[in-house]
Amino acid sequence: MIEITEAAASMIERSLVEGKVIRMFLAAIDATGANYGLELGEEEKDDIVFESRGVKIYMSPKDAELLSETIIDYVDDDRGTGFIIRGPEDEVSGCSACANADTCDHDHDSCEHDHDDCGCGCS
Repeated sequence: MIEITEAAASMIERSLVEGKVIRMFLAAIDATGANYGLELGEEEKDDIVFESRGVKIYMSPKDAELLSETIIDYVDDDRGTGFIIRGPEDEVSGCSACANADTCDHDHDSCEHDHDDCGCGCS
């Protein structure tokens, strides 16, 4: 299942173009790990479609097999602006690293726990 954070869903919805779909793909695997991509594209006949927060993500069956456990986030902070795509093989950080992961949607808007000692990275 693809998980899209609220911030990413909002940005994707603003980026949609009539007649196009959002496609996710595995761009490469190198020494740093897997590199993913998002693009506006055409729906393909055999596409697998995942939906989260009302946003549909299309991908080839081959990519869907590899990327079905992915989190798509969008950041705009002092480090930069853009989408962050984390797959199951990526090092886990943020809320999923703490015992309160079930109360957080990874974009930290819904965190309801004390952030001082849990190490989740929420602010």
